[in-house]
Amino acid sequence: MNEEAAMAVLAENEVQCEGSPEQAKAKLNRRMLKKKKQLLSKGKGTKSDYFDVYGAQARAQLELQPPGPNSRLNFQDLQGLVTWVLADGENPKWVFVKNKPLVTKVVMLHMPGLDAALYMEHSGLFRSLTQCCGVPRAAVGVSPLATPAQTVEALFSCPKPRTKKNKIVGLKREHPESESSDSEEETEAAKPSAGDAEDGFKRRRVENDNQRNVNTRDQSSFPASYYTLTARQMHENGYPKFSLGEDILPGFVRTLPAPENVTPLEMVAVDCEMCYTHEGLELTRVSMVSSKGKVLLDKLVKPENPITNYNTQYSGITAAMMAGVTTTLSDVQEEILKLVHAETILVGHSVENDLIALKLLHSLVIDTALVYHHPSRGPMCKPALRMLTGRYLRRKIQGDKAGHDSVEDARAAMDLVLLKISKGPGFGKRMKPNCESLVEVLSRHGRRSSLVDRRPMLHQYAVGSCNAIIANSDDDVCAKAVKEVKKTAVDFVWAQFSELNAYYEDQARATENWSTRMAEMAATMTCSKLDKSKSLAEGKDSESEAEACRVLSEGLQTILARLDDRFKKLYDALEPNTLLIVATGHGDTASVRRLQELKWKTCQNKGAGSEWTRNNEDVLEEFAARAETTLAFTCIK
Repeated sequence: MNEEAAMAVLAENEVQCEGSPEQAKAKLNRRMLKKKKQLLSKGKGTKSDYFDVYGAQARAQLELQPPGPNSRLNFQDLQGLVTWVLADGENPKWVFVKNKPLVTKVVMLHMPGLDAALYMEHSGLFRSLTQCCGVPRAAVGVSPLATPAQTVEALFSCPKPRTKKNKIVGLKREHPESESSDSEEETEAAKPSAGDAEDGFKRRRVENDNQRNVNTRDQSSFPASYYTLTARQMHENGYPKFSLGEDILPGFVRTLPAPENVTPLEMVAVDCEMCYTHEGLELTRVSMVSSKGKVLLDKLVKPENPITNYNTQYSGITAAMMAGVTTTLSDVQEEILKLVHAETILVGHSVENDLIALKLLHSLVIDTALVYHHPSRGPMCKPALRMLTGRYLRRKIQGDKAGHDSVEDARAAMDLVLLKISKGPGFGKRMKPNCESLVEVLSRHGRRSSLVDRRPMLHQYAVGSCNAIIANSDDDVCAKAVKEVKKTAVDFVWAQFSELNAYYEDQARATENWSTRMAEMAATMTCSKLDKSKSLAEGKDSESEAEACRVLSEGLQTILARLDDRFKKLYDALEPNTLLIVATGHGDTASVRRLQELKWKTCQNKGAGSEWTRNNEDVLEEFAARAETTLAFTCIK
């Protein structure tokens, strides 16, 4: 039965219904809409057919419900609005979406750093945001100490659907998350089977699976280079520092571009073993393997200083093994530079330790300790290599009392990376307990998502058929998001403007004399309170009188102006009936974290002449309250 025939049958049935003409017409519209949804789900017709029911000039509308006393939204409320419009979420109580089926797309924009106080005190800098979205609603952040990553996690973590017989309805999980302890996870994951023959068969099967992953790796939408660490990640995790054009430290060598007649290896896994000397840990063995598990290099290395502790339990090195070894660190470095070029990706687990031991400078690294999350503790705790190998490869390593085997560990790291590449960025990542990604929820309901952000965020949340668009700056985010919002095949678009938060982070790191900074903060607070009291007493507007106390630096004003301009460009690119959600996430939490650190250090050194005063505590509380109170803008274009 075609659509016209279906509508005719519905109309004929409704004529026979009892009741007033208005009731009959309303019921007919509901029946027609239901039928159109059924036809649309079967691929018959388009979304524009809904205008037959609502009228040619119909538009979706957003109506905010009056807020209750002291009521503030949270990130789950914003998330619920997305799932209500695009999936099977519950009807939110704080907002009403009129003509919801007409909504063609949902765009969520995250602008960390813009707190409610900054917006209200300098609303003139946000004319486009105010004109397009109207009055915002107050929202409470995760914590006054939260980072943008924690805020994004709160926005993307959806409660899992109800389970039936310990299985998630509509989901398949190859490795279900366990709440057991680390030792139990490792023991259960790596437990051998009844006999050695069966264990050997299973191990060969896993290795064959990994080989298939190598063969199908080129079919992945995320190449190996996608998983390499950013410069900031390398800095935060203690990798050796170097910049092009700068002198390098004595004894260190830098990988060089491959000659024209040489094709560089794409990936090489590395693992080193170290022993103790009076200078600390020094290199005693280095192993490198190819993506196919072939040993490219396996050398024992004589340290520069006499060994005081072989550390055999972990290194696997004994005095007998080192007897007669004459290979030096410089000899190994020379061989490594022939194998590893600047274009080669180094793979390993906590590779910073290996690079420091080798005194090697290299910028392309995939670190399994960072691309995989700890199974029970999440990204805040690095997982052990043996845990990841047992959990995801079903292979037991580092169980020999004789110590670790660097070749075995390098192969394990390479296999983990190949598995990661074949499965996608979301594989091996852990959400909050009993939560799943918003992208997964939308995908389960046939919705296509596009995420436009920096690489670390995409590593965490770009799963399945999601479009992951890497951007390196806010201007890049804006330009690429403008393209994504125009695609009819995309239902949900995420973008993040993080320049303001980066400014706060830089300011917090650059400030050396925090005592002076806190005095300035206290003066600003006192001035603001006096101006408010004076304005109430005289019935005047305190905006001009308080301007001197709340004047922003020229650099911050420029950043806020650019933020508003980028928002306007994105808004102008939206198609009609697009739902736009703007979440500011949090305010200047970087300063709050530094103040908390200063308070702790001051309290630890009470006898050193420093003291944490009541005024200091007031400043901390004030800035924490400002940082935690954020905003949520919603509108339908």
